[in-house]
Amino acid sequence: MRTNLHWSWWGVVGYLLNICTLFLSLGLVLFSLREGCDTNFLFSEPEVVFTNKEKVQKEVKAALSENVTLSCEVAQEKADVKWYKEGKLITSSKKFKVESEGKCRRLVVGQLEKKDAGEYTCEAAGQKLTFKIDVTGETSFI
Repeated sequence: MRTNLHWSWWGVVGYLLNICTLFLSLGLVLFSLREGCDTNFLFSEPEVVFTNKEKVQKEVKAALSENVTLSCEVAQEKADVKWYKEGKLITSSKKFKVESEGKCRRLVVGQLEKKDAGEYTCEAAGQKLTFKIDVTGETSFI
């Protein structure tokens, strides 16, 4: 006795759910079952978290000892934002000031030092904006 087994994802789904129609259009998945029941699933687009991304200054050059402010605008005033430097979470301190005013979110880096140069990330709801700070000038000794 010879048996040919052919497994495919669609074959299994069709067999288990008895699907006769699959329709995909703009994130709407419609399953029509042979019994005449319709089940709709709506997949929404990712939520807009950051607005005015194109206006954000993503590369900042500043001299030693200056303060630098990185800022972004969120779509919702209550959006929770976290700031990171090179992947490490930043919390407010003497060096870093995390600010939130309306839809504006800011990170102020005080008294720049060479070690402050690098990549900074603003993250909200799984979306990220990346900034780069370039510190210019030399340390002056008195």
